[in-house]
Amino acid sequence: MASAVLAAKGAHVDYTVLLQGTGQRASSWGTGEKVCEQSGGPGAVTFTVPRDGRDCAGRLLHTPEPAPEPSKTRTGGTGATSGGTGACELTSPAGKCYADGQFCAGKHRGLSTHGRGGDYLTCEADSDGRWRWSDGVPG
Repeated sequence: MASAVLAAKGAHVDYTVLLQGTGQRASSWGTGEKVCEQSGGPGAVTFTVPRDGRDCAGRLLHTPEPAPEPSKTRTGGTGATSGGTGACELTSPAGKCYADGQFCAGKHRGLSTHGRGGDYLTCEADSDGRWRWSDGVPG
């Protein structure tokens, strides 16, 4: 990104930096970031950079390893179990497993986890730009 911006400035060309797949201007970007795409005409150029936590192909850069399922223990001879409903690596601020369609915390943007129903969910922006957990299946 640094060399692309320097070249544009050196040629006195206006430049814009967009987030890949959104059409929105990047609010910030690092000088070491990779330029996924470059377009434009005389006097103006547009650089497209990957969204946070993704590469130029849109794939997640890091997904936490699934945690082992919590062990279940019997209590008081009643046959009740404790330890939760499954392995959710990331939890909501209330400490609960996320569900498909639920809003996700800002610190979880671009990450993936197993949800309360066992589905593999990714925190990504929906069509309105709101960050929600999604299993990747429309509807």
